[in-house]
Amino acid sequence: MNLFRLFGTKDVVAISPKDLKPKLNLEQVVLSILREKYEDKFIQEIGYIVCVLSAKPSRFGVIVSRSGFLYNEVEFEFLAWIPTVKEVVDTEVVDVKEFGVFLQIGPIEGLVHISQIIDDFVSYDKKGNRIVAKKTKRILAKHDPVRARITTVSYSAGSSNFKLGFTMRQPFLGKPEWIKEDIEKLQKVK
Repeated sequence: MNLFRLFGTKDVVAISPKDLKPKLNLEQVVLSILREKYEDKFIQEIGYIVCVLSAKPSRFGVIVSRSGFLYNEVEFEFLAWIPTVKEVVDTEVVDVKEFGVFLQIGPIEGLVHISQIIDDFVSYDKKGNRIVAKKTKRILAKHDPVRARITTVSYSAGSSNFKLGFTMRQPFLGKPEWIKEDIEKLQKVK
């Protein structure tokens, strides 16, 4: 389950005189500045800012004489994704390396360490740029769709960067055909 939340907050934006063009209204200018400042950033207490949706600048601003900038208080709404440990996501493999595979969730990449790909001995096939399981002969390559579980959400204090760690080693995770095989095995046992 992806957890998205809608937030409302206030900020003060600095608007350059060159951004105050006759064809643009103040709301458009402020929205553009806020999107540049907040979108595609991770804020620890909030999550990953997906999109700034709307902005309502106050009617009055303050011009600081030495800078020439107009400082305007603005109320705005944004959509954030809160990645949570144990969350299951459907995504795609975007890169294969010797140490694991990278998955893509929107603009965010995360790592599935080679030990967390499948419950089997695996090796990296450099020639084919893929991961190959020894016993099951399952293959994982770039652009393969997969289902994975988030195992870690880590971030550096004072930084907007964060990292996601995944596993596909549990039942009913991995490529769709792996999941189908797991379900068929379970049905045969019953």
